[in-house]
Amino acid sequence: MAELDLPEVLAVDRAGLIDGLASSADIFDAARAGAEALDIPFAPDAIGNVLICGMGGSAVAGDLIASLYYERTRVPLLVHRGYYLPGWADDRTLAVLMSYSGETEETLTAAMQALERESPAVAITSGGKLDTWYNGKHGVPVLPIPPGLQPRMALLHMLIPAVVILARLGVIPPQDQELDAARDAIAAAIDAYGPDRPTEANPAKQLAERLHDRVPVVYGAEVTAGIAFRWKCQFNENAKQPAFWAALPEMNHNEIVGWEDAREFGDLARIVMLRDPRQHRQVERRMALTREIISPRVSGVLTIEGEGESPLARAIDLVLLGDYVSLYAACLRRVDPEPVESIGVLKAGLATTGNQRLRAGESGSI
Repeated sequence: MAELDLPEVLAVDRAGLIDGLASSADIFDAARAGAEALDIPFAPDAIGNVLICGMGGSAVAGDLIASLYYERTRVPLLVHRGYYLPGWADDRTLAVLMSYSGETEETLTAAMQALERESPAVAITSGGKLDTWYNGKHGVPVLPIPPGLQPRMALLHMLIPAVVILARLGVIPPQDQELDAARDAIAAAIDAYGPDRPTEANPAKQLAERLHDRVPVVYGAEVTAGIAFRWKCQFNENAKQPAFWAALPEMNHNEIVGWEDAREFGDLARIVMLRDPRQHRQVERRMALTREIISPRVSGVLTIEGEGESPLARAIDLVLLGDYVSLYAACLRRVDPEPVESIGVLKAGLATTGNQRLRAGESGSI
């Protein structure tokens, strides 16, 4: 029996993150219904541009939206990671405030600035100050999502409401058909990649085996660029292993040269190229040529295409594939995928530094 078909190997996932993916269809349904019912007190013509504000796993939903809809947005849309809003943000800037915990300090600072600039705002959160302060005290519409999850495992809770809200406000085209196709893709992905399907018929388990003891380097392009970043982050947080990403065509202007004399790193690296049938024909040619150029210098190059009847459906299929692969990779490495100790240590250090500065009377904020 293959290693990933053994219950004792999958038991490394003590929090049941792998099994939790089986509820993705129910999560999708609840997220869609909640966003469709949310009372939004401003009209589409009040919006001149959009900032999706978030950090970490909460910001990935923005990355996916930016890459999926970049050809179809009616106004400029930017994913904002950080404290201070850009100078051009004003009372026609829609601020989509995304923080799973509701306590992310960068997003809370951005929210405060959005209020100061009288920007129309919508928040998606499980609670925290983003809910109690901005909803209760300032009337910002807040879509509540279930608490108690790792933020990286709450992507559908964040992504689907944002898609629905942006469609309702006319930022992107109506999404009913794309959402229906995405729902179908989720059900198919759970069946294809879930733990009950044996390795011999399970692409996610097979891919985890091929990436085991290697450094994944994930390349996307256009609609798959945000997904490549998501894969990289999931390997970092779930499998506790180094992983890297980049997007074509940009990497053809710099990173491709880095493989010319990769030496030992090339022996460790395994490339994953995420493609989509909607990609520009020149991007398709670039992917093929890039594969041809770097293949002799790395331990392998894998090309993967999402399954689904719409761009959103194919994106979610690839996202779920990456989630399963990274979790199976954790099991192969015998590491519990849930804890993210380094992030906790960093936050504690920031809090300690901030308190020391305040006691010393220094100005500024953390």
